[in-house]
Amino acid sequence: MKSEFKFIDLFSGIGGFHSGLSSLGGECVMASDIHPAANETYYRNYGLRPMGDITKVESKAIPKFDLLCAGFPCQSFSNIGPRGGLNDSRGELVYEIFRILEDKKPKAFILENVKGLVSHDGGKTFSYIIQTLNQLNYEVQYKILEAKDYGLPQIRKRLFIVGVHKSIKKKFEFPQPTKLKYTLSKVLGGKVERDYAFTIRIGGRGSGINNRFNWDSYMVDGVVRVITPEECLLLQGFKKSFKLSGKTNEKYYQVGNTVPVSVVNAIGKQLISAGII
Repeated sequence: MKSEFKFIDLFSGIGGFHSGLSSLGGECVMASDIHPAANETYYRNYGLRPMGDITKVESKAIPKFDLLCAGFPCQSFSNIGPRGGLNDSRGELVYEIFRILEDKKPKAFILENVKGLVSHDGGKTFSYIIQTLNQLNYEVQYKILEAKDYGLPQIRKRLFIVGVHKSIKKKFEFPQPTKLKYTLSKVLGGKVERDYAFTIRIGGRGSGINNRFNWDSYMVDGVVRVITPEECLLLQGFKKSFKLSGKTNEKYYQVGNTVPVSVVNAIGKQLISAGII
């Protein structure tokens, strides 16, 4: 299932949105991120160099597009950390999404964030975001989706918000779960007692297999070892040919910060099949 459409990739990281949508016929006409290593990875794999700070990019400088994609910074809404919400400079970046939607009026958008956004500040933060998106003339739906339900061997629940411009009289429905494409044992190249990996986290600090917050250590063929950034890429749905730039800790940051490719792909297919993009 393919369609010719154009999209922009905000807070682009290593391009989980790009990988998931380009395989459906989408053309990325602009990407933006502030992290040098991630931007180098993006350029290395897609041939498109992301712009820097989105707050410094005027709307008129953005080419016409059909779909806005943004895995906007989630640290201020996460269950881990200070949870500053919209008062945190990272949380405030959602206003850049509002600005671009208002100025460019694309057919649709896909936003991704941690599931903790729904309950942040007693639900007030999320309610405000949804209300604002509605006021921008979008029909909005949201759902918490898990990577393991869309073919990937990783326990990773994330909130997805999809909006369709009210001028488009088409209905979007979230995709149904699919079968597992490969197991964790396949990724790690040996026998692992579990089929699914823990959620990949941002940062390269090792957790240790006996740590209750363990995310990177596994018993493989009876031996404890740490998962590599390249193996993390497979857990996120990237191809084996994908190349990361930067130092090891920067690579872990990049793969922990991206959106699962298969989930994006499944949402994209739904937008196409509904005739929205």
